[in-house]
Amino acid sequence: MKRLIFSGTVLLLSVATFAVIQTSQKTQEKCITVVYDSSRNLEGALKVFDQFPDFQRVLVEMSGYSSGQLERCQVSFIVNSEFDNLVPKPLVEDFLNSKRNVVWMGYNIWSLGDQLNRKLGLRYMGSYSKVSFDRCIFFYRGRSTRCSEPGLSMHPETIPTNEMNIEIMAETRIRGRELTPYLVRSNNLYYLADVNFGNVFQDFLSEFVGARPRNKILHAQTVAGPG
Repeated sequence: MKRLIFSGTVLLLSVATFAVIQTSQKTQEKCITVVYDSSRNLEGALKVFDQFPDFQRVLVEMSGYSSGQLERCQVSFIVNSEFDNLVPKPLVEDFLNSKRNVVWMGYNIWSLGDQLNRKLGLRYMGSYSKVSFDRCIFFYRGRSTRCSEPGLSMHPETIPTNEMNIEIMAETRIRGRELTPYLVRSNNLYYLADVNFGNVFQDFLSEFVGARPRNKILHAQTVAGPG
């Protein structure tokens, strides 16, 4: 079954920096899994995870996902950049039942169905176009910053259901709309409402991975006014 897709510069970067672990083998080495539906986001992930040079990286194409792969590494990132793409049932089940840290990024969180409420305390309301990227603001850790990278063209909107305790770690306001959860944590499961490896992602990366970065990627923080 085909699991890895590489193209162009991503292939060159992957050969140089990604040590791919065969998921059928058990390993005690530290690693990060990236499950992806499009190879165009891999380069951004590669650059960010360079902060953890002692962690191997495992790339898994979403369409070839096999049960149990999320449990191989300390943390997994499920990168959903294709709107309404079919998410394999084994991947959904493993996300909901994982004992490891898992970050679901971007689209298709609605694939969880009723479990979105039961496991993450959220209700999916729909997605809307960002249109004007410069009117996107993040609010987290007592400050506000303008969005540093465009990310996805559509923004999935969720609301807390108040049926379970969750931590809303970051919120966003786009085009003057109401604040909506951007990064949510429920025990070991996270939902990040974008595929964006900018400020917010990097500021919480050590918590996702459960380790302090060795090589810090510097990025600018821009204080924003009210949205």
